[in-house]
Amino acid sequence: MPGTRIRKYIIAEVLSPTLLCLLIFTMVMLMGRLMKLVDLVVNKGVSIIDIMVLFGTMLPAFLNITLPLSFLMGIMIGLSRMSADSETIAMKAAGLGLAQMARPVLGLAIIFALLTAIAGLWLKPWGYQAFREQVFAITMQKATIGFQPQVFMKQFDNMVLYANQLDDRSGQMNGLFIVERKPEATMLIFAEQGDIVADETEEVITFRLLDGTIHRQESGDDSTYQLINFRSYDVQPDLTGEGEAAAGKIGRKKRPKEMSTGQLWRQLDSEKNRLNERKRGAIKAELHTRLASPMAPLLFALFGLPFSIQTHRSGRSGGFVVGLIIYLCYYMLLSLAQTFTADAGVTPWLTFWLPHLLLGMSGLYCLYRSAHEQPSIFVSQVEQAMTALKNRLDKNDDHA
Repeated sequence: MPGTRIRKYIIAEVLSPTLLCLLIFTMVMLMGRLMKLVDLVVNKGVSIIDIMVLFGTMLPAFLNITLPLSFLMGIMIGLSRMSADSETIAMKAAGLGLAQMARPVLGLAIIFALLTAIAGLWLKPWGYQAFREQVFAITMQKATIGFQPQVFMKQFDNMVLYANQLDDRSGQMNGLFIVERKPEATMLIFAEQGDIVADETEEVITFRLLDGTIHRQESGDDSTYQLINFRSYDVQPDLTGEGEAAAGKIGRKKRPKEMSTGQLWRQLDSEKNRLNERKRGAIKAELHTRLASPMAPLLFALFGLPFSIQTHRSGRSGGFVVGLIIYLCYYMLLSLAQTFTADAGVTPWLTFWLPHLLLGMSGLYCLYRSAHEQPSIFVSQVEQAMTALKNRLDKNDDHA
């Protein structure tokens, strides 16, 4: 079989499970958000189109995780199958060493590293910002559409609103009655007039009430009752279903993950912005997480090749399990790097780049030894552990 056909065959064996895993992992992560989005449709009246847009804005953040993971699983599943079926032995007998078989896999690793870089450096922050803007647009829509005069409106989680008169064009309301529920107290609010104020810069929606009174009853204390007169009073509706803490999220400043990569650089380099150490650490952690994300597919290729190319006595499923172990170990190190950089203020050169350098050297060492038919001790021990686990499970099945 010519070298070109072999390379195409290896690429197909790796790429097919990679694309399947990418679809499955992305759907699994989306399913984790599905219940909250279904609640928006059923209980809050959000349209299906808006939900589809929210799904679209979530995808970039998921791709930054699923692209490297799917590629690793593609290597482990595809090459483990070839190894279990003795195809790699046949290729070696035909004069093809591990170096030749690794070239198409490393080529795919470079492609997935570029895709991960695009997802992490540009698409991910865009997705977070677009998601936030879409949530605000839905919030604004719910605060202005569907109001009817002389009808008790209960679409807000923290209040019930009644307006005697409503101007559809200006949104001005007259003869207002509001029941606002808070953990510490319940308030009955009467106002002569009211209006909806939307601050698109701060992304805050407010009901501004004029000339009214507030009847306030503290929770759990029937003896405390307050009567307050006001000329102007602002009420913020909670449309998230998560109380005041979630309502405050709408009007906050951008978090580091919502900033573009250029904005993160400028935040760190600007002398005018004197950031406190905690915020500076959070920005550093987010920036170097994005910069390090393209390294994952390359490292996974270096470790995946030695583990998958040898004959797996543990069976074809062993490659999938080993792939999960490699993935979990890598992202545990990445999570620790983020924590030490953001909370402890340790320099990213020690938390991010030194571990990546050591992992890269270790992967090259494992690949070198496997190419010379000298599997490393670590690879052999993992293989023995997987074989022992498989034998133990087989014995349990026989006894059952």
